[in-house]
Parts: sequence; C-alpha cells; structure tokens
Amino acid sequence: MSYGSGPTPYGEQPPYGGQPPYGAPNQFGQFGAPALTPDVAPLPGASFGQAAKRYFQRYAQFRGYASQSEFWWAFLLYQVIIPIVIYVVALVIGGLAGAGAASAGSSEGAAASVLAATGLIAVLLLVYSLVIIVPSIAVMVRRLHDTGKSGLFVLFYLIGLGIVPLVLCCFESRPDLYRPEWS
Repeated sequence: MSYGSGPTPYGEQPPYGGQPPYGAPNQFGQFGAPALTPDVAPLPGASFGQAAKRYFQRYAQFRGYASQSEFWWAFLLYQVIIPIVIYVVALVIGGLAGAGAASAGSSEGAAASVLAATGLIAVLLLVYSLVIIVPSIAVMVRRLHDTGKSGLFVLFYLIGLGIVPLVLCCFESRPDLYRPEWS
C-alpha cells in the first residue's frame, strides 16, 4: 500500500505546495534561519554618526534588533553627554546670574536670578527627557532582542531595578535566540 510517491529531493517543493523538508536549503541556497530584512537588522560596528542617525530613524520601532555599537553610542550621546552639557550650561548661567546680581549689591536679586536660571534649566531638562524617552526605550528593547531576550525586561525600570536590562544589554549578540514569530 503506497501513501505517496516518496520523499522529494532537496531543493524541490513538495507536490502539495508546502514548505521544503526540514534541513533543506531555503530559496537562497542557505541553511538555517532566513536572513533579516534591513528594517529590523542590527548594524554591527556602527560609527558614532550612524548610531545617532539610526536612533532617530527608528524613533518608536520596538521590533527588530540593535547591535552593541548602536545601543552604546546612542546611550553615551543622548543619556550621558548631552545631559552633562545641559548641567554645565546651567552652572555657568547660574554662576553668571548670581555674580552679576551680587556685584550690583543685591543678595535678593542674586537669589532670584539664580532661581530663575535653575528653573529654566529644569524646564529644558524636562523637555529633553520627554523627547528622548521613546527612542531610548525602543533602542533598549531592540538591543535586548539582539541578545536573545524579551523586550519586557525594560519593565524592571518601573520597580527600580533598571540595572537589570542595562546589564542584559552588555551580553553578546544572539538574535537567533529571539524570534518574535515564536511568541
């Protein structure tokens, strides 16, 4: 009793139009998982400029992967360097405002001008934080995907354990361990 014509050779489609047998090369002649499309693929060895550009190009893209260089360059620039520059500017403006008012002989005026400068810098930092919060979370989620972890690890920030996803972002790239179609 025969149930079919037998197995199909590798590279040929089965007669019923399904997928090729397990272990057969895909349509590109490659074995293993299919290649990632450019819109979700990481950019290994990204330069500082490329990482900064991709940070805003993928502003709210939570799917896909981000290489170590993409994540760390963006983290360094947008969450370390720019806030430090804003704080330095705040100190300079506050110091100049206080020195100018103190030289005029008014201690109340000096305090008021320092308070006004501090308030201005606080507003600038708040606006800056609101602008970068979405792309910062998105690049961290993509980096976690690249390490083979779920992006839900970002939720550790809500309970005060933000160091956990940051440490996970240090792991080596293993995008083969995280495939969103599996979930």
